[in-house]
Amino acid sequence: MKQHALFIIKSFGISLFALCLSVQAKTVTQKIPPFNLTAEASYAQGESSKPAVLILHGFLATNQFFTVTSISNILQSEGFTTLAPTLTLNISQRRSLVKCTSLHTHTLQRDIIEISHWVDWLHAQGHAKIILIGHSSGSLELLEYASKANYPNISSIILTSLFYLNGSELGILPEEVTKAQTLLKSRINKPSHYQFLFCNNQYYATPESFLSYLKMDKPYTLSLLDSLSIPSYTIMGGADKRFHKVGRKWLDALKRTPTNLITIEGANHFFSREYEFDLQEKIIDILNQTPP
Repeated sequence: MKQHALFIIKSFGISLFALCLSVQAKTVTQKIPPFNLTAEASYAQGESSKPAVLILHGFLATNQFFTVTSISNILQSEGFTTLAPTLTLNISQRRSLVKCTSLHTHTLQRDIIEISHWVDWLHAQGHAKIILIGHSSGSLELLEYASKANYPNISSIILTSLFYLNGSELGILPEEVTKAQTLLKSRINKPSHYQFLFCNNQYYATPESFLSYLKMDKPYTLSLLDSLSIPSYTIMGGADKRFHKVGRKWLDALKRTPTNLITIEGANHFFSREYEFDLQEKIIDILNQTPP
């Protein structure tokens, strides 16, 4: 009962604070030159002495997803500059979730180009230090970006709900992969339905789009963590249902990499309800430990 009451009090306080913050954050639009697409991000400028934090949403979501806005709001309250982009997924000024059954033509490579553009934009605003925070597949994409980027301004990366995207245990069907590879090799980029993530067999995508994300399998993801030249922190929910597919040994695999692994017991994939505040506290602790 006491814990429930505390949860209500905290929720009310955060909601009230988020309402006040909404007038401070502004929407920034940017043309992504290679694609002739317009991307949007929510930007709130904080104290100049603190780093800017780029926060990236998960698969098919937007910057208005609960986990992202929760992190953004608390960091703004602590004086950090925040930038939360919405990946276009080949849709200019996208502001809503993309359905599994929609046509997916976006690729991992195009997502990385958009991330790079937003990091450049933050640098152009005068932010000498940038920290990356991702949620779910957003963590994977930031990990892919950070492992290849030669950007001295990026000082660390925080990965939440980090899981890989490709493996038979995740429901990926070898025959569908082979079919997509054959089509792509024949330069036939005809969309089909695939078994992928939470979309099950309703993921309607071109072979190029589907195959691009399968790059992020278990060995590759772990190799990226091993190769990072900046400090990394991985925050996992102990009650994440994705463990039902990948197994708890995924945590053991993460422990064997240089990443600083933090597990919040009881938290789900989205750190909802009272675990929202546990996630916020862990992130703030990490940011406060980072040298200026």
